[in-house]
Amino acid sequence: MQLLFFLVYIFEAIIAFIYYSENYSLKRSNIFTFSLLFGLYIIAYFANILDHNTNYINAIIIFLINLIFSKVCFDISIKSSIFHSSFLLVTMFLTELVTEAGTSYFLHIPIDAYKNSISALIIIGIISKIFYLFVCKLVSSLFSYKIHSEQEIKNTYVLFIYPIMITATLMTFLYASTKYSFSKGLNLACVIISIVSLVFCCFIFIYNRIVQQQQNELITLQSQNQKNELNNTFYRLLEQKNEEQRVLVHDMKHHLYAINSLSTLEEVNKYIKKLKPNLDNYQFIGNSQNKMLDLILSKYSQICADNNISFSADVRKSNLSFMEDNDLASLLGNLLDNAVEAAKSTDNAMIKFIINRENHFVIISMVNSSFNEPVTHNNKIVSTKTDSTIHGYGIKSIEKTVEKYDGVYEWSYDKDNKEFHFNILFNR
Repeated sequence: MQLLFFLVYIFEAIIAFIYYSENYSLKRSNIFTFSLLFGLYIIAYFANILDHNTNYINAIIIFLINLIFSKVCFDISIKSSIFHSSFLLVTMFLTELVTEAGTSYFLHIPIDAYKNSISALIIIGIISKIFYLFVCKLVSSLFSYKIHSEQEIKNTYVLFIYPIMITATLMTFLYASTKYSFSKGLNLACVIISIVSLVFCCFIFIYNRIVQQQQNELITLQSQNQKNELNNTFYRLLEQKNEEQRVLVHDMKHHLYAINSLSTLEEVNKYIKKLKPNLDNYQFIGNSQNKMLDLILSKYSQICADNNISFSADVRKSNLSFMEDNDLASLLGNLLDNAVEAAKSTDNAMIKFIINRENHFVIISMVNSSFNEPVTHNNKIVSTKTDSTIHGYGIKSIEKTVEKYDGVYEWSYDKDNKEFHFNILFNR
């Protein structure tokens, strides 16, 4: 029995960690955090033994432990720490009461019957902790102080199916254990299954959180790399243009001498007409008053020229100045990377990029040639590259940035003209 109570305290510690990590950023190392967490809850366990399970003393100890743990290990104010520690305490006791009363009501089993069966008592305890975990995760998903993407929230809701199914299974075990005489071996099996189920419930939520954090970090790193790449590209292009302009200035003296030697206006016009294509090569794309946007367009103008892709851009009506540089680089970088990848293998390769403003809306429209219709899953575009685990983050990054600025996007494929259309709408 004491082992059961010890496991209960360990599970309560894990649930507290899951709850706080969902809401606040960790400011200590994982080793220090878990060492302090389990150390505090083990102290609470021995305090429970010494005070003979006095409820109000246990409540005070649990509250203080969560308060200390959250304040030391997370970036949280003292006021918020008090609030959330109180919430966890109230939630823990309410879920225990609701579990006992609910199972007694729905299974028509007197509450006293639990005391006559150790396996039933253990299963009740496990169900209450799963319920406790479920409520904490639900509240975190709905009211988290952290900003979570819509996809992260959907993934969390899907995971709720597991604790619901486990609870239904454990309720069946509970009913059977109180109505029928189980052997010791069967009782032990039910207890082990219950404990393992709770362990998996905790593990699956922790693992999901780790995966989401890794995805977010990878997307952030990708955005920063794209910005660095754009800056490097800009300075390279700038140096290249400066060198070309020095050559142009030098050549212009010879051109002026040549023009001056011509005797008729017709000959002058003919000479200038031959000279004009060379001058066009020195033009930069646009002057949007947004350095990052000009960098991006200059970069992809050069990339398209290198790949024989016709590239046109019209950004006269909006320069996306409401977006941060990292987000702008990530959004347009991924969007135009995909466009270049699709267009370069087509016969009449082209990319048209337009930023428009209509009333309170800013619209990004892009059209590119593409032989193949995009591959989709659940109406979302998926990567067709060999290592989709890496390249798939480009699509996710676009979705995350659009969502961050409260935008929506749509895409379509024109089979007749072999063109891919992508439109993004921001309310600004």
